[in-house]
Amino acid sequence: MWITLSVHRRGAAGTARKKTRTGRAILDNRDEVIARLQQELGSGNFELGQYHERDINEHGKVRHIQVLPMERRIAINAVMRVVDKRLKKRFIRTTGASIKGRGMHDLMKYMRDDMRRDPDGTRYCYKFDIRKFYESIDQDEVKRCVRRVFKDPILIALLDRFIGMMDSGLSMGLRSSQGLANLLPSMSLDHHLKDTLGVKYYYRYCDDGVILAGDKRELWRLRDVVHERIEAVGLEIKPNERVFPSSEGIDFLGFVIYSGDHVELRKRIKQKMARKMAEVKSRKRKEVLTASFYGMAKHADCNNLFKTLTGKEMKNFKELGVSYAPADGKKRFPGPSISIRELVNLPIIVKDYEVGIKTDQGDDRTLVAIEKNGEPYKFFTASVEMKNILEQIRDMPDGFPFETTIKAETFGKGKTKYIFT
Repeated sequence: MWITLSVHRRGAAGTARKKTRTGRAILDNRDEVIARLQQELGSGNFELGQYHERDINEHGKVRHIQVLPMERRIAINAVMRVVDKRLKKRFIRTTGASIKGRGMHDLMKYMRDDMRRDPDGTRYCYKFDIRKFYESIDQDEVKRCVRRVFKDPILIALLDRFIGMMDSGLSMGLRSSQGLANLLPSMSLDHHLKDTLGVKYYYRYCDDGVILAGDKRELWRLRDVVHERIEAVGLEIKPNERVFPSSEGIDFLGFVIYSGDHVELRKRIKQKMARKMAEVKSRKRKEVLTASFYGMAKHADCNNLFKTLTGKEMKNFKELGVSYAPADGKKRFPGPSISIRELVNLPIIVKDYEVGIKTDQGDDRTLVAIEKNGEPYKFFTASVEMKNILEQIRDMPDGFPFETTIKAETFGKGKTKYIFT
């Protein structure tokens, strides 16, 4: 059933794909496609089929990727939407890339907060990069990791086919490669550094890693550990690794992050944008480039640069006083959804709520907006008791926001309910 639902939601996603001949054919025969893929995946007989190759330009680098037919991609996406939820729970909080809700800006915020909060403990930086990450991955090592996480033989067989599509390494164009590639350094390096060695300030975005500490000697010691753990699974650290003062600026996540909470755009990005703005004559195209540049520049301290290149002042969104007004009148809350089970016994701040939300689990759910460790989240609940309490607090002067802890109580025949305390 989970495959059917996932395929149904994601079938031929994207306006451009829906307009292609293949996309229209899939949508016109959706029930038949779903039934066929359901049978293939459920029986374990799903095959990837033939693929074609093409080059793409990604942040100035040319990547050689493999592309499967659309129907095959739909099935792989359906599988990985379920697999990724399990993998996300195994990844440390300070790793990003191909993890829902944990992109480069989320990771940079964590890193900046740590540097701001503990300048002495983040005085020095060790930065490393794994050489030819996807191409160099040992398929047997990834399969070993998969077997430590999953036990279902049909799912393992499917993932083995995804992993083994190429003669060596992982395909850069395959949807499954993102999460499975991330799993290898997660199990071989991340948890060893954080859980075994207790490294406080460690961040990894795919094949790029950063460790911060207050002592250079500690970083050189950890550098040897990184080499040992990475080389043990058949990977290699690039020779451009460095141990240096954080005050020099850490080139990471597309930005240069300095101690003292100052961030600049990477030099290559600034130069590329300056060239584009100088070459483009079309006003419409310039507006598109300006919007694109704003999407990057707003995360750095570069108001003057933005004005120099675009001729416009970069305003803070809050200054505009504009907010979205949904047609259905329901409130929209920021942050990723989280299971209420993950919040048990943790201190949170309840910010707001909305009732009458329709979900896959049923109608008339209550959506609660919260803050945990300074980050926005939200969870759904069908609890009449929670809804009643929230309605009472809403009628109180200055009732929201309020601090609380969610507790789990068992009642009846092993049933569980969640309450505010």
